[in-house]
Amino acid sequence: MKLIYSKEIVSQRKAALTEATRALIARGITPKLAAVICSADPAVASYVSVKRNHTEEVGGSFEVVDLSSSATHAEVEGRMRSLCDRPDVHGVILVMSSKPEMDEIDLTNLIPARKDVDGLSASNLGALVQNGPHQMFTAPATPRACLILAGPEAELEGKRAVVIGRGRTVGRPLANMLISAGATVTVCHSGTRDMPQITRSAEILFVATGRPHHFGREYFSDGQVIIDAGIGFIGDKLAGDVDIAALADLDVRVTPVPGGVGPLTSVVILENLLKLIENRGGKAPTR
Repeated sequence: MKLIYSKEIVSQRKAALTEATRALIARGITPKLAAVICSADPAVASYVSVKRNHTEEVGGSFEVVDLSSSATHAEVEGRMRSLCDRPDVHGVILVMSSKPEMDEIDLTNLIPARKDVDGLSASNLGALVQNGPHQMFTAPATPRACLILAGPEAELEGKRAVVIGRGRTVGRPLANMLISAGATVTVCHSGTRDMPQITRSAEILFVATGRPHHFGREYFSDGQVIIDAGIGFIGDKLAGDVDIAALADLDVRVTPVPGGVGPLTSVVILENLLKLIENRGGKAPTR
């Protein structure tokens, strides 16, 4: 077994981001990312902490709007609209638990495309599915990080790829991105029969369910590239979906949690942030 860490690629991309951020600051623009928190889940706090660290390390500004104790959907919606209208905020991400207490889709769609750095609004996901040659959209950050990590390990075109998880934030957009990359894609989920038989036949396997260490040796086979995008906790320790310890005798390449998809997702969000600013000609967003 070989572990695929993202540390080196994160370092390289952060260096480029730092240089680009300095250039924007010299033009009077300090890129600002805002995170709206709608959950007290410890996984959410960990996720936001990583995003803050990366943003500040490259020279950007980061703001947290904690709405986890807000009483009503209407209150959260009002705060979201106000935040998205602010010209000093260039990008907004919505952070909720794996079992959101509010309508995650409605709240995400309040983020205008020009500030949707996570790429999860209806306008961005719709353009992703349409995949038109002249469309401009922001690709979802976590799926893009998954593909970046898989790329050097295995050519995607023509490969048999399996995605475990059909969530709106990772599984579904990732499947579409894999199709666009030329892979033959199977999506497995909680209703899939004989899942281990299907997953063992994959050449590249992506796992994104939020079920810590749920997937053991029976799901995998020699020669696979395994990208674990799951985030959860076992006790107070961050854990991925794949039980890596159970794969010790297999000839596989697998991303660890932490140290794999998560840090690179933070960097991709910042790349999306700067791209959106540049798409506006380096100008601050208007209402």
